Amino acid sequence: MVFKEQHVDAYMVTWKLEREFGGMTTVCTQRAAAFAERHGSAAVITFAPNAQIPQIAEELVERGKLSPKVKVLNPYLYLAEHDLQPQERIPGRKAEPAHQDFTLSDSVRHPGGTGVFCEHSVAGPEGEVRQTAYFRNDGTVFLTDTKFHDGKHRRILEAFDRTGMLVARFNSAASFYRYWLSQIVDHPDSLVVIDSKFTAAMLASWKTVHVPKVFAFHSIHVAKGQDLATGKLSKGHGPIIEERANWDAFVFLTRAQRQAYVERFGNPDSAFVIPNPLKPSFLQPPEPERGATDLIVAGSLTPNKNVAAALDAVHELSRRGKHPTLHIVGEGSERDALEVRAAELGLGEQVVFHGFSDQLPRRFASCLAQLFTSTNEGQALVILEAQAQGCIPVSFDINFGPADSITDGSNGFLVPHGDIQLMADRVEQLMDDPALAARMSQQARTFAREYQSRDLVSLWEETVSIAKLFKKKAATSDVPHFDARLSGVEFPAGQGLQVKVEHHADLDALSADAVFELVFVNRGSKEELASVPSTGVEGELAFFDVDPQLLGEIPEQDTAVDVNLRLRVGKDAEDKRLGLPESMILPYFTTQKNLSFRPEQ
Repeated sequence: MVFKEQHVDAYMVTWKLEREFGGMTTVCTQRAAAFAERHGSAAVITFAPNAQIPQIAEELVERGKLSPKVKVLNPYLYLAEHDLQPQERIPGRKAEPAHQDFTLSDSVRHPGGTGVFCEHSVAGPEGEVRQTAYFRNDGTVFLTDTKFHDGKHRRILEAFDRTGMLVARFNSAASFYRYWLSQIVDHPDSLVVIDSKFTAAMLASWKTVHVPKVFAFHSIHVAKGQDLATGKLSKGHGPIIEERANWDAFVFLTRAQRQAYVERFGNPDSAFVIPNPLKPSFLQPPEPERGATDLIVAGSLTPNKNVAAALDAVHELSRRGKHPTLHIVGEGSERDALEVRAAELGLGEQVVFHGFSDQLPRRFASCLAQLFTSTNEGQALVILEAQAQGCIPVSFDINFGPADSITDGSNGFLVPHGDIQLMADRVEQLMDDPALAARMSQQARTFAREYQSRDLVSLWEETVSIAKLFKKKAATSDVPHFDARLSGVEFPAGQGLQVKVEHHADLDALSADAVFELVFVNRGSKEELASVPSTGVEGELAFFDVDPQLLGEIPEQDTAVDVNLRLRVGKDAEDKRLGLPESMILPYFTTQKNLSFRPEQ
């Protein structure tokens, strides 16, 4: 284990830290706590400007939500005490605001009135130019952030030293964040994990010298209801996967999700599996009595959690003469609709909305079973949290989490997605058979205890060590950056195809032995079936003539064949999945060989 005997500076990167947060931030803080326990300290890095971060962190420590060994770093609070490294060359402004006669509109002070955090000013007859100035603790300005519109949305961030001299300029907030982040974390002993999709989108073009860029997937990477192999990517993950060449490693929570990603996009060497940490929870005595008919749903009340299905299951149990009580723990946009739905089903006092709770382990310990009805997940850590308290999960079998934690009939039940009747059957089975319930409850506890004993810190350290090796290898590769976008298809005489692909590679950087190839891969077996070298390269286009005889020789015609663009330079080669350019309409051919279009979903 490469990092076993050396100190590691571990940084978990997200967008913001609030007093109340969901599963992704919980994992971020718990992972930081695990590293802090191993190495003495760790940090959660946020970017959202917020003067209350120190107070929020203090409250979270008091509530047991944040380890006292974990620091919370933020550029706006950090630069109030430390200097920003000057840029070697300060770039010019891309545009100038039409008005610069700024008038103070309001200010934000640090909690307790210990000084000014920032001041907001406006300029122009309608206040169309806005500027925020951020202050050091000594009262000097370290950053101004100016926003205006001149046909394009513009942003200029300028950093100053304590004498007021300009030391850095950025034409976007993202470039400011990347510059500051490099100053903080880019050294040989660092381990950096980006948890937030929003933050990851800003860090795609972040160039690091020492530290690998690692993104952790917390949820499914395709849009709701989409096929894993061909479906549209989720709104948050799509841009990250499209920029996968700019990342050193992707970490998935389950083997199934990694497999789905690799089968579609390749890159197995940079795809890893590390499950989420599970924080041990100890109940203060007395331990609550477990209700024989008490059920629980825990999590954010959002459409993806599909809590309405749990209400339907409770309604079905009531129809059968059972009288369960469903405890709903959490808040979210769906709460009002769920309360209306519960009333429509006539469930009345059988459904209790608890809102947010710091006593979730005690809630689990008091309930017979957990109903897990999400439409998709990354891992579903809340299932493990329920199992740790002997609460038996009854879950829809969805991508990707439940099956990794539940052995059907042993430490929980798995039912087909959307099968309300079978979910009710399984809960009824537990209610009617106390011996079965007791046995499964104990097996759930045992599984969670074994899960908690896993050394996930070492697994992260080993993963990042491997990513560093690949990062060094990529730095010495002769293959430059290139894209793989279908530009057009023509049908010349002879019934073949001519395929045009946009590659965007720097032709001047390519050696004479560089070759583009189209590579045909069996989606099921991953066997390379054939490759076609380009017949010519003009500018950013590569041309390929595909002989119908070649396609006719590809076996297993009922199996999908995927197409990659390969750039081979000497002994080095890299493949990228051939994709379509961004478009609101997508062409396709019917089985009668007629051309049709459909809007992008």
